[in-house]
Amino acid sequence: MFAKLTRRVLLATALLAGTAVIPGIATAAPTAAPDSTMRLTVKSDVLTANKFGELKCHPSGGTHQHAAKACEELEKVNGNFTAMQANLGKVCTLEHQPVTATIEGKWRGKEIRYTQTYSNSCTLQVKTGVVFDL
Repeated sequence: MFAKLTRRVLLATALLAGTAVIPGIATAAPTAAPDSTMRLTVKSDVLTANKFGELKCHPSGGTHQHAAKACEELEKVNGNFTAMQANLGKVCTLEHQPVTATIEGKWRGKEIRYTQTYSNSCTLQVKTGVVFDL
């Protein structure tokens, strides 16, 4: 009789607290989002200032000045920055001042490493938006 009363009290308490007690069923703890931490570099033989930074997504952060927007743009292409077409309305000059953009690290736990050379920094921005705006 005491065991039956104890179960009823526990059940009533759980229901009042907004949870259900079901013997034999364990609830899984929420899992953390897979790691999305990347090192970004923009290098140029013509420009004197090379740029370096860190971008973290899920949640956004790092040293990147536009981390939330950069993560949003990478999310659209599942972390593949070479598939981006971010700023197609912008018109660039035909200057030949090559810049090389590199991204390495993890996107949702998967190792990534991409390097791409663009004819100038404007073309880099057209293709990748704010991802390399360090």
